[in-house]
Amino acid sequence: MENFFVLEDRLPAGAGFATFGREHICWLLIAAALGAALCMVFRRAGRRGQARLRVAVGCMILLCELLKDANLLAQGVFDIYYLPLHLCGIAVFFSFYHSLRPGEVIGNFLYSTCMPGAFCALLFPDWTAYPAFSYHSIVAFLVHTLLTVYPLMLLCGGAFRPNRRRLPACFLLLLSLAVPIYVFDRIFQANYMFLLQPSPGSPLEWFASFLGNPGYLLGYLPMLAVIWAALYFPFRHRERDSSMDV
Repeated sequence: MENFFVLEDRLPAGAGFATFGREHICWLLIAAALGAALCMVFRRAGRRGQARLRVAVGCMILLCELLKDANLLAQGVFDIYYLPLHLCGIAVFFSFYHSLRPGEVIGNFLYSTCMPGAFCALLFPDWTAYPAFSYHSIVAFLVHTLLTVYPLMLLCGGAFRPNRRRLPACFLLLLSLAVPIYVFDRIFQANYMFLLQPSPGSPLEWFASFLGNPGYLLGYLPMLAVIWAALYFPFRHRERDSSMDV
């Protein structure tokens, strides 16, 4: 517990956890149980209950980001390298906005792009230098779990239906975020959205092994194509132009 609030650069060597080690697997099981519970509760809730739960989860997602920033501010280290400019950081605010004002484009963006990103972060966390049950790890696992579950919860409850005709808009939205963030990364030598260096242990490292840097960025395209095909193919016969129901 002595390292509970300690930040990465102040931790002793070996304080972290291994990807797919026992502690990581434990967190994945917790995430799966929490996700299943939220989906079941949302599915069984009435229209008003779903609206309240949607807002509650959106607020919880935002609260996780604020709790993380509070620890950084308390230790006097919050700077441009801790801004919420990763895809999951951006998804925090999109999810919160969507929970208050549901819309089809943002809903599909959360489902098609943010949810897979958050899920990949759970599988390949970039916070493994922290103890698995430290403050930072708890907040990180919780927020990425909620970002993954939020669109699934809406889908299970019938409040959202994937619409592949919104994918071009989702791609343009992603591109409109990535371009200025790439410029920001180049200027400040940050690595938001992993646009300068692939995330360690992620599939992007495999692309970098034969495409080099920045060639590995092309790996995002086949990854998106495979993910979008898997997420939208099952709903190809049920697409409609309706907006969110709740």
